[in-house]
Amino acid sequence: MTVTEITTVAAALGAATFGGVLFAFSTFVMPGLDAAPTSAAVSTMQELNRAAPRSLLVLDMVGTLALCIAVSVLALPQLRTDGGAGNALLLVGAVLYVVSFAITAIYHVPRNDAFQSVVADGPDADLAWRDYAKPWELWNHVRSFAALSGAAAMLVGLLVRSP
Repeated sequence: MTVTEITTVAAALGAATFGGVLFAFSTFVMPGLDAAPTSAAVSTMQELNRAAPRSLLVLDMVGTLALCIAVSVLALPQLRTDGGAGNALLLVGAVLYVVSFAITAIYHVPRNDAFQSVVADGPDADLAWRDYAKPWELWNHVRSFAALSGAAAMLVGLLVRSP
């Protein structure tokens, strides 16, 4: 295996792991929280948001970002000299993961931080949860789709590149 292949496989696995966790969150964690009493949903989400930055998922998220940058750096010169759909797919996949990371950094992290100030059993908790949960979940679907699509594009790109 070449350096490009090893780096791409690692990036695709990282992107798939990140996207899979986000997919699980969207498909059963958020619906479960929505079904719970508001105070429980708010306090649980706040605890999840406190735990997330200390989890191994952050290592995956940041490590995959670095790997996707490396995939781009490795594939871009090949695209310029060799062309081909395989190298283009490597770049597309890496960019899709970067989009997922950017959504996390630009949208989810600030929103999660702001949500920490909600009083779980306070008078505004119901409104705060409604204002927080549905948009958060929508953008979580988007970042999940971007990460999973990025992983798929990188793997297909490797298959297309293979001699």
